[in-house]
Amino acid sequence: MTDTTPSDPVPAWAHRTGLLALGPALPAMGDAGALDRHLICERIARYCWAYDERQEDLLADCFTQDGIWEGDVLGKIPIGPFEGREKVRQWLAGFWPHQHDQRRHMILNTLVEAQDQTTATTLSYLLLMGADGTAVKLETTGFYRVHYRKEGETWRIARLTAGFDAPFWPGSIETMSDRGRARHGVATRT
Repeated sequence: MTDTTPSDPVPAWAHRTGLLALGPALPAMGDAGALDRHLICERIARYCWAYDERQEDLLADCFTQDGIWEGDVLGKIPIGPFEGREKVRQWLAGFWPHQHDQRRHMILNTLVEAQDQTTATTLSYLLLMGADGTAVKLETTGFYRVHYRKEGETWRIARLTAGFDAPFWPGSIETMSDRGRARHGVATRT
């Protein structure tokens, strides 16, 4: 792991680092497959709404019991992973006391990259905004690669990988305390 704050985004960094691989469009899967595709895409949107509205139970319900949240900044700074629904919930909700703005996670250009009767994978752009009541600002951009698993009739997130084009924390990682690193899911200095 490089312990520096990335300053020059590299076009297609996620592809070049192997964090994602864009595939061809999937063929239609019939009515049941189309309905599932809609519910799959709705799940990532529900994750964003639950986070932004600080609804812990709804946020946790987006994940399977063994769900994983992990991230990376430009393929250089790994975040997490956080394994298990409860650990994911705790880590995500742990930001709320420190975030005094209204966050808006906007998901764009969602593609279903793989789908069968019980599993699926999507790719979505992430546009993360923050508003303090007087101004709106861009926090970061990136993408989500999400693996889903169907539990009964409900699609849930089995693994969410967030790729960030810039850090979502204030300041430089070089000067971030070990406590700040832990809060943001970045490995502490060794």
